[in-house]
Amino acid sequence: MVSALGARLCGVYLRDTKDGHETNIAVNLIDDAAYLDQDSYIGAVCGRYANRIEKSRYPDGNGDIVQLAANEGEHHLHGGPDGFDRRPWTISDQSDRSVTFELTSPAGDQGYPGTMTAWATYSLVADDRLRLEITATCDQPCPVNMTSHAYWNLTGKFDQSAGDHVLQINAEQWLPVDDKLIPTGEIRDVMGTGYDFRSPARVSDMLPHACQGFDHNFCLTGPRGELRQIATLSDPASKRSIKLFSTEAGLQFYLSQHFNDAMKTENGVSLHPSGGIALEPQTYPNSPNRPDFPSPWLKPGETYRHVIEWEFS
Repeated sequence: MVSALGARLCGVYLRDTKDGHETNIAVNLIDDAAYLDQDSYIGAVCGRYANRIEKSRYPDGNGDIVQLAANEGEHHLHGGPDGFDRRPWTISDQSDRSVTFELTSPAGDQGYPGTMTAWATYSLVADDRLRLEITATCDQPCPVNMTSHAYWNLTGKFDQSAGDHVLQINAEQWLPVDDKLIPTGEIRDVMGTGYDFRSPARVSDMLPHACQGFDHNFCLTGPRGELRQIATLSDPASKRSIKLFSTEAGLQFYLSQHFNDAMKTENGVSLHPSGGIALEPQTYPNSPNRPDFPSPWLKPGETYRHVIEWEFS
């Protein structure tokens, strides 16, 4: 189930092979008004730049400073106060197994240069596999980093914590952050830390050993630009699982902490504070200010492309 508001993934229903009962595992809210009111990015395609840009500014190719709209203190988060998650996208194409949303972002939107056009195509590439392909063009050089901000709770009970899920991430390194959640620039090995998910581990078991909690970028193995499996999320109780694939260089893993009783699902159930796990493939946060990070730059005549796939069982 999808919505044109934010090109949003609003539900993924898995059918039990024994009794045919369908369970939604993608955290959702009751309607579009709730998404706008709660401002939590649930299920949305974030842009132009997902994650954080320090002090809401970056130097362009000429060394001039581009000032963006701030929405997390002095910093820029998920595209700014009026990011793509808050926009009504238009449907430019659809079929029985796919839908394409389109959005035009004018020059100066949230401070970004150039007119950008973005497309987000959801398609069922197999009965158990969902693809999201995000593409964009811009008529001026611009940093782009777009992703899905889906939250998952494989129990289907969003009033319960997702902390007992088991997570595996194909990453040897992670990025520490400062007190504003901006990467410090250091790249640390996961070995011997609470961020070592190279082998499957229960999130709640790792949390006490994660010195900064869980809202961090993992530096993925494998070549950027190649669709590859980057993570697996599973729930031992229900036996449900997701294999996550992406073409990007990083994965932001966030165990929700901000859900509250005012946030209600389509069934009127209040969300548990830790009721969802976000696994957001993307380039590294604050990369417009970090030439040592994978490049976020989109130039005129080029096409940005990010493919995400979820395989369910």
